[in-house]
Amino acid sequence: MRLTRAAIHMNRHPAPWKRASGVVRCHPGKSHYTKLKAYRSISLHSGMGKVVEKVATELRSVEAESRVLLSDGTFRSRNGPSGNDSAAIMVDTAHAAWTTSLVPGMLLKDIKAAFPSMVKGRLVNLMNVMQMDGDPIQWMESILTERTVKMIIDGNAMEQHPVKAWVTHGSPVSPIHFVIHTAGLSNWVKEYLSGAEGLFFVEDHRCVVA
Repeated sequence: MRLTRAAIHMNRHPAPWKRASGVVRCHPGKSHYTKLKAYRSISLHSGMGKVVEKVATELRSVEAESRVLLSDGTFRSRNGPSGNDSAAIMVDTAHAAWTTSLVPGMLLKDIKAAFPSMVKGRLVNLMNVMQMDGDPIQWMESILTERTVKMIIDGNAMEQHPVKAWVTHGSPVSPIHFVIHTAGLSNWVKEYLSGAEGLFFVEDHRCVVA
């Protein structure tokens, strides 16, 4: 606990904790494995680093929820609402429309590689605009910079390479950062599309918008 407090208070995520291993695995059931899509990379982060990131995630989530900084239309990546809740809302909305002889419609958008596509400067700016606690913001900038990864293929470890994506797949803190990054989208949908409900389901490194 003292180590975690010190890491956040000093606004520093030690370099050894920012080194990840990318293990390449094949998707089962593919007809052949000569194409890139037949494989996926799983990012394995430092165990101690993940502990600190998990604590920082909880601190960030508690602050965001207590101050009502997140949209009610965001599910799964925040405390409380789950992915099943988002599906239940869509079903309930459709039933309500049928009772008034309306025809409901739904548009789904799957944002693949959502985490790596985030812009660090925008995330930092949004946190400052929300007037979130300064120490975690400084710590976040540390965790998002100078990260490295080495790929492991068939047990053979490659050289360390810099990670260009600001928010990484496999980090416990990535989902809450993405929720903060997209906090205004749900309200934008409600404001510009009368009668529409903006729902966001964040899972792993992808985001589904309904």
